[in-house]
Amino acid sequence: MNGAANSMAEKTVGAVMTTDPVTLQLNDTLRLADDMMNLAHVRHFPVLDGEKLVGVINQDDLLHASMASLVRHPKENVREALGAVAIKDFMKAAITIPRETSIYDAASMMVDRAIECLLVVDGDKLIGLVTRSDLLRELAKR
Repeated sequence: MNGAANSMAEKTVGAVMTTDPVTLQLNDTLRLADDMMNLAHVRHFPVLDGEKLVGVINQDDLLHASMASLVRHPKENVREALGAVAIKDFMKAAITIPRETSIYDAASMMVDRAIECLLVVDGDKLIGLVTRSDLLRELAKR
């Protein structure tokens, strides 16, 4: 294995993750999530209950939740409908990994589970987030 490939094999998600990701709280609304996605230009939000990591919500979840909200509240505009729904009603379970996970193992996990991001933890504490784009960018450096 050449030197570049060897250093790539040793690279971990801790080296490529986004640190201090923007988070949402369990009882925040979908309207806040939509606003944050537009303002922060991010597609994935870890969801916390206080300090405890409890889930994740992404842009696709928000789209599905928006459609479901509009079906349930057809007379409201989109923003009003999103303001009536809590994140906890549409979030997914958080899939976590330690920072020492190799980028290859993380990429494999994302492909196997058909997910777009993994939440990086140190014990129970959220320390970062790694996306398919982060991993693809790193793997493309080969």
